[in-house]
Amino acid sequence: MNLFLEYKIIDRNDVTMVFTLPNQNVIVFNSPEFIFRILPVSVLLCALIPKGGFSGVLLLISLLLYWMADPSFIWLLFTALLVNYMLAWWMGCCEGKGWRRLFLILSVLYDFGLLACFKFSLLPFWGGNGAMPLGISFYIFRAAAYMADVYTGKIRPELSPFKLCLYLYMFPVMASGPITRYGQISGQLEKRMSLAGVEEGLRIFIAGLASKVLLADRISILWHEIQVIGFESISTPLAWMGAFAYTLTLYFDFSGYSLMAVGVGRMLGLTLPENFRYPYAARSFTRFWRRWHITLSSWFRDYVYIPLGGSRKGKVRTCLNMLAVWLLTGIWHGNGWNFLLWGLLLWVLLTAEKLFLYGWLEEHGLWSRLYMFLLVPVTWIVFAITDMRELAVYFTKLFPVFGTAQGNVNGADFIKYGKMFWPLFLLGWFFSRPWAENWYKKTKENPLWTAALLAVFWVCVYYLVNTSGNPFLYFSF
Repeated sequence: MNLFLEYKIIDRNDVTMVFTLPNQNVIVFNSPEFIFRILPVSVLLCALIPKGGFSGVLLLISLLLYWMADPSFIWLLFTALLVNYMLAWWMGCCEGKGWRRLFLILSVLYDFGLLACFKFSLLPFWGGNGAMPLGISFYIFRAAAYMADVYTGKIRPELSPFKLCLYLYMFPVMASGPITRYGQISGQLEKRMSLAGVEEGLRIFIAGLASKVLLADRISILWHEIQVIGFESISTPLAWMGAFAYTLTLYFDFSGYSLMAVGVGRMLGLTLPENFRYPYAARSFTRFWRRWHITLSSWFRDYVYIPLGGSRKGKVRTCLNMLAVWLLTGIWHGNGWNFLLWGLLLWVLLTAEKLFLYGWLEEHGLWSRLYMFLLVPVTWIVFAITDMRELAVYFTKLFPVFGTAQGNVNGADFIKYGKMFWPLFLLGWFFSRPWAENWYKKTKENPLWTAALLAVFWVCVYYLVNTSGNPFLYFSF
C-alpha cells in the first residue's frame, strides 16, 4: 500500500499544480481503498476477536490507519495523550480546587497552544509549510472536553491510558468528528457487535456515501466552474447559483461524512452522536446552529458560552459571550480574515435574533423561510472565499447595487448552467429536508429499500472508480 499519492488541483486561473500527500485514502470514507479493504477487514477483525479484546484491536487499527495516513505527525497523538492523561490523573488526586484549576489551565494551554501553533503557522510570514496534522482540530476538542468534564466532576479520570487513547483517536471519528464526549463513549468500549448493527450501519453508511458522491461532488462542479471562469466574469444570477451550489455542497459533504462515521461506528457496535438535523429546514439562525455541526455547537455552548455566564448576566454580557463564541468558532475553522468576518456576521445575526428578531421569525413562516433562503448562502460565501479581494468582487456580483466588478460578463451564463444543474438543485433541496428519512422510517422493512440501497451503493462505486474522488471539505479544518 503506497504511503504517498499524487493529487491534482486546478485553480481558478486553470493552472495545474501537482503535489504529494500522505495516503489519506486509508481514512477517507469515500475511497475504494477504505470501502473494499479497510472497512471490511476492520469489521471482520473486531467481530472475530475474543471477548475483552475488542477495544485493543480497535485501538491498534486506529493507530495503524493514522500512521499510514499521516506518519509525520504520529508523535502528536502520543504527546497529547500523555499530557492529558497525566494532568487528569493529578486532577483526580487533588482535593483542593486551586490545584484542580491549575491542572485544567495547564491542559488548556497545552491543547490549544498546540492547535494554535499549527493553525497560525499556516501564515506565510510565520514560515509555515502548510501542513496541518490530520484531525487535530477534532481530537484536541475531544481532549479539552474530557479535561473539563473531569474538572467539573461529571466523569472520573480514566486510569487506563489505552482506553483514553481509543476515545481520542478511534478511526471512525478521527479525521472530522463527530466531537464525542468521554461520557458518551466510555461505556461502549466493549464488544457489542451484532449482525443487526452491521446491517443498520451499512444502511447509514450508504446514505452518507450517496450524499457525498452523488450530491456534494456533483453539485460542487458548478462552484469549481465559477472559480475557473473568474468572479469578475459571472453574472449576478450565476453568482447566486454559485452561492446556492456551495451551500448544498458543504451540507451534503459534511453531513455525508458524519453519516458515514456514524454508520462505521454502528457496524462496530458504537453509537456515535448525531451531527446534523436538517439545518436548512430551520426558520432562524438560532435553530440552524442547533442543527448544524451539532457536536461542535454544543461543545462551544457547554465549554465556552455557559462558563462565561451564558445568558444569565444581562443582555450586554450575553452579547459579549456570544461574540467570544463566534470569534473562536471562526478561528477554529481557519486563520484567514474571512473566517473572522464569517464569525462576526453570524454573531450579528444571532444577536439580532436573541434581542428582538427571533419571535417575529417564529410567527411569520413565509418571511422567515425567505430570510434563511437568502442569508444562509451569503454567510457560506464569506466562509468559502478566503481571499478578501475576491470576496469583495463576489459580493459586487451578488449585490450589484453596491458596485461593479470589471470583467467580460456573459449575461446569459446562468441559463447554460441552470439547464445543467437544475435536477441536482432539486434533489439537493428535497434531501436537505426530512421527507425522505421520514418515509424510510415508515417503510424500511420493505425489501425494496434494500435493493434500492444496493443500487445506490454501486452507482456511487461507479463514480468513485471512474472519477477522481474529492476530499472532504472539513479535512482541512
